[in-house]
Amino acid sequence: MTRKEEIVQTCMDIFMEEGMKGLTMKAIAERIRISEPAIYRHFRNKQAVMIAMIQHIRDELFKRVDDIATRPMPAHEKLRKIYDHHLFYIKEKQGITVALLSESFFYQNKEARRQMLFFLNDYLGRIRAIIALGIEKGEVSETVNPYAAAVLFLGSLQHLVTIFRLTGDEREVNLIADDVFQQFRRTLMEGTQK
Repeated sequence: MTRKEEIVQTCMDIFMEEGMKGLTMKAIAERIRISEPAIYRHFRNKQAVMIAMIQHIRDELFKRVDDIATRPMPAHEKLRKIYDHHLFYIKEKQGITVALLSESFFYQNKEARRQMLFFLNDYLGRIRAIIALGIEKGEVSETVNPYAAAVLFLGSLQHLVTIFRLTGDEREVNLIADDVFQQFRRTLMEGTQK
């Protein structure tokens, strides 16, 4: 792990434990046991650290999403694996994506907002592509709008992640997640009225 990667990972740990208020250059330096000026060699300010965290999460999440997307299985199975992976990732990372998204809204950093929007739109595009390919292969009803279905997919994940972030109750989220995905799957398979 490079020093820059170590700093990003440490920032994510601090952010999960203490939020944005706890994420200071001093706290990062103390945790890694380096000087504050050493951090500034890699990141010019706290906003640059936040952007690096968003990019790190995007890279981690999409590595697995892309791996699943290329497997030889029906679209609904790919989507279920992505759904489960996303929920696992959120539980493992204590809902960091929701927290970063919130910070992007309230923290007046245009670049962080731009990066988060790119992340969300990129994710939406990947899910839409899986659904569109499923329609093309006859695995998904042709009455399904791939964009709308992708929004429903990610929207339901976002809701479950928010519940987890607010309650910390993994069991409740797991119970709801299965029912929500089964409803989503039925919509994919049976389609919608035109």
